[in-house]
Amino acid sequence: MKRGRGRHRLLAGLSALLMAPAIGWAQDTGTGLPESVAPAHAEEADLLRADGWRLVIQAPEPLDRLLREYLDIARFQREAAEPGALPISRAELRRLVVSAPEQARGLIDAEGYFGARITTRVHDEVPGRPIEVTLTVEPGELTQVSRVQFVFEGELDARLEAGEASAQALVDGLSAQWGLPVGAVFRQVDWTAAKNAALARLRADGYPTAVWSGTSSTVDATTRQARLFMVADSGPAFAFGDIRIEGLDRQPASAIVNTAPFRPGDPYSEKQLLDWQERIQKLNLFESIFVSTDLDPAHAKAAPVLVQVREQQMQTATTGIGVSSDTGPRVSAEYLHRNLFGLDWQAKAAVRLGRNDRAGSLDFTSHPWEGRRRGLVSTQATRIVEDDQAVTLSARARMGLLREGERLERTDYIEVQNASVTADGGAKVSEASAYSATVQWIYRDVDSRTLPTRGSTTLAQLTVGRSYSALEEKGFFGRAYLRSTWYWPLPANWYATVRGEAGQVFAREAVSIPDTLLFRAGGDESVRGYAYRSLGVVTDGVVTGGRVMFTSSVEVARPILARLPALWGAVFVDVGDAAASADKLDPRVGYGVGVRFRSPVGPLKLDIARGQQLQDWRIHFSVGISL
Repeated sequence: MKRGRGRHRLLAGLSALLMAPAIGWAQDTGTGLPESVAPAHAEEADLLRADGWRLVIQAPEPLDRLLREYLDIARFQREAAEPGALPISRAELRRLVVSAPEQARGLIDAEGYFGARITTRVHDEVPGRPIEVTLTVEPGELTQVSRVQFVFEGELDARLEAGEASAQALVDGLSAQWGLPVGAVFRQVDWTAAKNAALARLRADGYPTAVWSGTSSTVDATTRQARLFMVADSGPAFAFGDIRIEGLDRQPASAIVNTAPFRPGDPYSEKQLLDWQERIQKLNLFESIFVSTDLDPAHAKAAPVLVQVREQQMQTATTGIGVSSDTGPRVSAEYLHRNLFGLDWQAKAAVRLGRNDRAGSLDFTSHPWEGRRRGLVSTQATRIVEDDQAVTLSARARMGLLREGERLERTDYIEVQNASVTADGGAKVSEASAYSATVQWIYRDVDSRTLPTRGSTTLAQLTVGRSYSALEEKGFFGRAYLRSTWYWPLPANWYATVRGEAGQVFAREAVSIPDTLLFRAGGDESVRGYAYRSLGVVTDGVVTGGRVMFTSSVEVARPILARLPALWGAVFVDVGDAAASADKLDPRVGYGVGVRFRSPVGPLKLDIARGQQLQDWRIHFSVGISL
């Protein structure tokens, strides 16, 4: 692919086009309707019913289907076969026959066959037989692109001449992503799409008023080659100006401004505007958001940005009911205040009451601070009845700082927590308290956060701390945890999901660690076919957390019914275990089938899984609604 720069190169390019060989066409042959079918003396003889004529198209696929779909004469034939259709006059049929080759050539040219030979032939009328119109197409070879040339005008050209790296990177990107490179088949639809895509990228990356000054494609039907020539006038390079916000009443402007991925003076980027709008939406402060820029070239050096919002209610309360194979039936309630005491902090209180799982939490999250940071303060208490009727109690308090990026999110926090495990008879099996510091990273690169089908997500944690008030010894410890999930679309409308998870606690064997910092496996999001949190270390007949854990899963799924694309069927295999040390891991295998309903708020799942070592089947499901 070659590029030219500036208006002084435009004349040379146009001259080359004018001197290029003209397009050559094969001559059409055919006579139209024979004189023997000219109008008779009687007016009725001038009309032909559906069974009085037929069209035969002789062309290779897919050109055959194309011509039958879009030729006027083919359309008249389809309409003539419909009940109540009026007959066609011989004069009208003669007109359709004469125009068919030209129409066919236009359709075939658009598919890249510029040297096609097209003929029409009409058989003499024979009493008792329909008139037969035959259209024959010999397409020849496809036309390929032999040369692509860009010429740039406007400020982009000036920046290229000045050797600016950003301008060169933009032009290189346009060339690399051009939709009709040398060697590609030249089709009209691809030519149009390539021009639209290139102009859209130019407008999105700093030149929003860019236009094509001229575009041309020169096709040599003899050599089956196409040469493409484009002149793009970039117009001025735009930069972001001041931010103006409309619609605020009780929320601070800083909540919006501090999430902006740009500063005044930064180069204009349409993607940054769209990402910013999505980021503001995720604050859960506004009912609607619209971000726009004034693209008047007179303000190109500092284009003002307008953010129009409608605030949500300051306070909301919701309730919910649900049931899960892991924790049984449950009810929940949540209260949210979006600016507590006018301090620019959100507060959320939540209570969940279930048969086997009860929890209460209070979370405070600041509005965004400068640098896309947010403060976090939270407390939580939980009570879980395990599958062996042991009871796990835990409580924690956490304070930290969240840093939000485009795909990577980092949270640093300090935490104080306590956890205990009590057997069904009341004996204390495990108890410890600890204070710790954790760094957590979450990476997301998926096509949808709620219903992903392509991409990956990763969560990684590193923790250091010291236990105290322990049932055994107190001491220092470290903890590492990693969980990654990959999503791939497969052929035949299948989709694959692969998950890997691993964790380990590093400490002396005698040092007690809170059970909430240890690891268990089993259940819906772990190893299906085994009960929730049932894989771990057995102490005095009670399952407790292990210091080492790994799980993995492979699942393939696809829609079951074409008329209900949100309903999917799945097959899966899970494997994993949790133990006191790596040499004591005993991988358990679960496999089965399931159904997923991909609702707008996330998938609803029902699985039937067999635990291979248990030689038993278990149902996993989770359903819940908000009221």
